[in-house]
Amino acid sequence: MRVPLIAVAALLASCTSAITPPDTPPAYSEPPPLVETGYVSVVTTADVPMSVTDLRAFLLEQPFISFLEPTDTISPPVAEETLQGEWLTPGAVRRLQLADGHYVIERVLENEPELFSYQAWIFTNAAARGVNHILGEQRFIALGPNETRFEWTYNVKPKSSFTAFFVRRQVPELTEFMETGTQAMAIAASEAVSRVE
Repeated sequence: MRVPLIAVAALLASCTSAITPPDTPPAYSEPPPLVETGYVSVVTTADVPMSVTDLRAFLLEQPFISFLEPTDTISPPVAEETLQGEWLTPGAVRRLQLADGHYVIERVLENEPELFSYQAWIFTNAAARGVNHILGEQRFIALGPNETRFEWTYNVKPKSSFTAFFVRRQVPELTEFMETGTQAMAIAASEAVSRVE
């Protein structure tokens, strides 16, 4: 079946136009299942002069989201509210308020010494139109007694092959957002080490 050009134009407009922030925060709903394939992935890394244990402790004192900076279309979190459990404990759920007034809801999947993973699936911004969920992974890879490679992966699951096109178009900006935050965290961690020495 051929799709009329006007329908394609309407779909394009719906995926690219801005969404007004909601008047009230979104409520919790059950997350979609994780899948094995179909993700659009972005990975950033930084080497930090800390042991895995020390870097994890540093990020407890200065949460990673505090290092995220806005881009043209991506807003960082500015506030958080725990909805279920105790944050960082597997199964815990929190709601993030973004700088532009939108919200994201995410849950902890795993929290081991060398891996923190989470799933985000409720979005009130434009991501809601094309993203089914995001599987985030933060890996802490020991390179030596006092050196750790921090690896942050964003696995974005589009809602369809059509919306995958728009997700892929966002990869350069998502990469910028992730790299800026990752490097800011690494610099702050290095400066913390220098103050102790």
